[in-house]
Amino acid sequence: MSNQPRKTMSVLEMGRLLGLKKVESYWLVHKEYFTTILVNGKMRVVIDSFEHWYKNQVKYHKITGEPPGEELKQKSYSARDIAEILGICEQYAYEVMKAARIYPVIIDDWQRFPREDFERWYSGQTRFRNARDRLRDAEAEANSMSMPDMARLLDVSRSTVYNIINSEAGKQLLEIVVIADRKRITKESFDRWYRSQQDYFKPEDQPPEVSRKYQTYADSLKKKKIRVKKKVRKARISTNLDYLTPDEAAILAEVSIDRVYHWIKENKFPVLRVSKMVTRIPRKEFEAFLQRHRKGGKK
Repeated sequence: MSNQPRKTMSVLEMGRLLGLKKVESYWLVHKEYFTTILVNGKMRVVIDSFEHWYKNQVKYHKITGEPPGEELKQKSYSARDIAEILGICEQYAYEVMKAARIYPVIIDDWQRFPREDFERWYSGQTRFRNARDRLRDAEAEANSMSMPDMARLLDVSRSTVYNIINSEAGKQLLEIVVIADRKRITKESFDRWYRSQQDYFKPEDQPPEVSRKYQTYADSLKKKKIRVKKKVRKARISTNLDYLTPDEAAILAEVSIDRVYHWIKENKFPVLRVSKMVTRIPRKEFEAFLQRHRKGGKK
C-alpha cells in the first residue's frame, strides 16, 4: 500500500468533513469553489484546491474544529473585525468604511474589506484608535487637558480660553497636542503659562481684593443652553423608541439642530437614511456618542 498522501476525496467525504448533507455537498461542487475531476467515472474533489478554498472563506467549518479563513483573514477584515479594532459598533464600521471610500469585496456572500486599504487609511488619520493607540492616548491625555478642562480650572468661559491660547503669551508658552483628533494643552505648558501671568486665577488663588474680570464657566454654560433652546425647533416626536429624529437628538444633547447635522456629516455616529429627506439616529449609539463626547470635555 502506498504511503503517499491522497490527492483527491469523494464529494460525500468532503460533505462529511464540513458536516453537510449530500445535496449541500453537490451544491458546493456546482458553485465551482474548488477543482473536481473524474476518476473511474466518479467525481472527486482535489484536496489542495479544497484546502485553498477553505482558507479563503469563513462560512463553512470543518467538524474537526480547524478554523476557516486563515489566508482570508490575513488579507482582509470583516466589519465586525473593524468594529473590534476601532472600539465601535459593527453598523458604524460600515459607515466609517463607506466615508473612507474603502469598498468591500464579496466572498461567498460575505463582505470583506481589503486589509491593505484599511491599514493605509488608519495610518493616515487620528480620529479612530485601536487598542494599542487608545492605551497610548490615555497616557498622553493624563499629561494634558482639553480646552473645557482649562476653562473649568480657571472658572472662565471657553471663549476666554481660546482668547488666551491665541494671545502672544499663549502662543509662546502653551503647547498644543492633538490626541485622537482633538486639540489638548499639555499640563506642563499650562503650569508654565499660569506662573507667568497675573490676569487669570484659579478660584483657590483668586485674591480677595481683586474683582473678577471674566464670565464664570457656569454662567457661560447657562447662557449657552438658553441660546440652544431658542435655536432648537419643535421636535417631530417619533413613536419608535429605538431611533431619534435629528430634532429629538438636538434636544437630548442640548445643542442646535445644525450641530446634530454637523455631527452626522462627520460620521460621529451611525444613521439610517430612510430617504433623501428622512434620517433616523439609533438611540443607543447616539447616547453612547454623547457620553464619549461629554467625557472628552465638550458640551
